[in-house]
Amino acid sequence: MKRLLTRTGFVPVLALVAVAALFAAACGSNPNENVEANEYFRPAAEQAQQAAAQSEQDAQQEQQAAAQAQDQQQAQQQPQQTATEEDEPAQEQAQTAAEQETTQQQSDDDADAPSAPGIETADNVIRRYASPTYGYSIELICSPFCEASSNGIDRVTFLSETGRALIAVHAVADTGQDPEILMREVLGLPDGIEIVSRDSATMMTGEAAERIVWEEDRRATGGFLVRWQAYVTTVDEIAFIIRAGAVADDYDAVEPALERALSTFILPQEVDAEPGVYERFGFLVHYSTDDFAQEFGQPTINPPNQDSGIFVLQSETALRAVLIWQAIGQAFYDGDTALERTLNEALGMSGLFDLRDGDSVDGQPSRTGLMQTQLGEGTVQIRSYAWYCVDGGREFVLHVIDPDDPEAIALPLLDSFRCNAEAADVPEETDAEGE
Repeated sequence: MKRLLTRTGFVPVLALVAVAALFAAACGSNPNENVEANEYFRPAAEQAQQAAAQSEQDAQQEQQAAAQAQDQQQAQQQPQQTATEEDEPAQEQAQTAAEQETTQQQSDDDADAPSAPGIETADNVIRRYASPTYGYSIELICSPFCEASSNGIDRVTFLSETGRALIAVHAVADTGQDPEILMREVLGLPDGIEIVSRDSATMMTGEAAERIVWEEDRRATGGFLVRWQAYVTTVDEIAFIIRAGAVADDYDAVEPALERALSTFILPQEVDAEPGVYERFGFLVHYSTDDFAQEFGQPTINPPNQDSGIFVLQSETALRAVLIWQAIGQAFYDGDTALERTLNEALGMSGLFDLRDGDSVDGQPSRTGLMQTQLGEGTVQIRSYAWYCVDGGREFVLHVIDPDDPEAIALPLLDSFRCNAEAADVPEETDAEGE
């Protein structure tokens, strides 16, 4: 299944061995800030059983400790029979109150335990992922879908533990095409794949959708027969394609998890994001939607934020661009140092040469450098740029990788970059009013 997904472009392969460390760390676990990682709808049965055993053990230990304490108390009281008959009722009353308090505490503890009799438990844990960019959300069942976070932006994918089932969401510009044609283009379905069924449907939040079912048979080339279904719907000129599938032999076993994801997909009321425009944390940059866009934190096990992060562009076969930002005082910023440091930290490389002044980025001066590295029988070039945004107090470094002309890839990114995303919209509105 992993090989099938790679061949169809759903899990791109990094061609640069040198950057494997970055993504190895990131793919292990990058907790999205919108994943309800600890908010379970029902406790898992296994966890409940463990909690039950622990609770019972704790209760037994408490009872043994109480019995020992009572024996010691009785041993101490035997040589001291000086209490009068008037004191005995008070002592009995205090003892009765203490026993009632102990009994009540044990009852409360039993009620709080997730294993208490009568509390419904589930074999699986359900978590909801929410897209920080587009605002949709979806429920995932663990197992088989235990990684409820994704680094993707326009495209997020959730692979099962076995690697033989997949849930994915694509956000693309609505071109007005027929839903099936749009889906084929976005997913790269070959013309030879026939649609099994297509019918009208309604999303959980009431939006009209098209439900499309198909199969991909790659057994002749050593692959698998895979069963898929997808919903195609639109909000604010953004088309969402929600697909779920699995190897045919496994489909019945994972079908409840697939259906759960499709049936619980919640669309936003409105969408502020736009495919091809990364506008988060106050800055803005345009990119090609032909690339797979991802975001990481620093370190990569954390989500990105205002002070630090990494924006990555990947083709279907190779890493193309890495944009890194970090909050730093202007007095401490040095372009050459930023170039060398981030090249080493993010890509595991060193040895920049041709260090010089580069073109301005959003009116800010930049420094640029070049390096070459051997990859197989060929050579890969990395062109790097560093600049400082006074608005926001952050340094930005862009590393672009290409065998022939990395500068050609970098220039559109640099030209579209804006230190202040809100201010970038003002001239466009002014021009529109002038017209």
